[in-house]
Amino acid sequence: MTLTDRRKALLRFIVDDYVTTAQPVGSSSLVERYKLKVSSATIRNEMAALEDAGLITHPHTSAGRVPTDAGYRFYINELMEEEDLAEEVRQTIRHQFHQAARELEEWARLAAAILASRLHNAAVVTTPHSAEPRVRLVELVSVHDYLALLVVVLQEARVLQQTLSLDRPFSQEELNSVGKRLNELMGGKSAVELRETITRLTGLEQATTTAAAGLLEATDELSLEPSYTEGMRDLLRQPEFAGGSSVLGLLEAMEDRNLPRSIAAPMTVGEMSIVIGGEHPVDEMQGCTVITTRYRGPSGLRGVLSVVGPTRMEYPRNVATVRYMATLMEELLGVYFA
Repeated sequence: MTLTDRRKALLRFIVDDYVTTAQPVGSSSLVERYKLKVSSATIRNEMAALEDAGLITHPHTSAGRVPTDAGYRFYINELMEEEDLAEEVRQTIRHQFHQAARELEEWARLAAAILASRLHNAAVVTTPHSAEPRVRLVELVSVHDYLALLVVVLQEARVLQQTLSLDRPFSQEELNSVGKRLNELMGGKSAVELRETITRLTGLEQATTTAAAGLLEATDELSLEPSYTEGMRDLLRQPEFAGGSSVLGLLEAMEDRNLPRSIAAPMTVGEMSIVIGGEHPVDEMQGCTVITTRYRGPSGLRGVLSVVGPTRMEYPRNVATVRYMATLMEELLGVYFA
């Protein structure tokens, strides 16, 4: 879509004002606030052209205008100048991370909390995990004579568990011995590599390796679990969600089991995905904008950061904050998990 410079400037003003005030923007207020050297009548004509183009609309009988999803999309693609976070803000965030424990889950939880508190929107951050899950260690724990608990710890410290039926009674000492041998065989291996070793094993070792491979295969690399969600209260305080009808659907869409559909992560690390309102395939999310990116460390550990807010959000600030947080997570993974 091609717009004149005046209409581009006008659309930018309308977006900025509506984001700030949450009130429809009128021609007179634009002329006054931005010291425009044209009459209100001229601005009304230009606003009518923007409305005909589908970039703004007027709610009900209001004389003011608000951006449409298409208007926000044009703003992001053509008009938005991405901000850089102030150095003071960067240092504050870094300080918070350096005070935290050097644990992947703690980093994900802290990143979600920082994004939510600084942007006043909901934030979802996944714990860094391997693109191809690999075993760090396995353990067999006796439950009773004919039942053991298989514990598989992945390289990113995620823990998987499954019960195993035993063909005869095993003492804990015997299980420890089997576990020690399997750790030598399974350490660092993927599900495919585990299955390649199964034919060389027998008995409990074979059953344990088969179960471990199945657990790894069931771990979806695109899953948003385990993840941390913060800021839902901030999101629901926004004027767009004052009515109760849309809130229940949004809460259900943000439940853990629905997150993979609600937070569609880009496939490429570093790519920024911005899904606006009606662009979202999930009906309950069509009143929101979802900003998502992936991050990845040099060892292959990777995760997803996402911010969910109303379509009326401060796009430059939200994008800049999400991008900086992803950069910081990659830096931390490079230092401590290279």
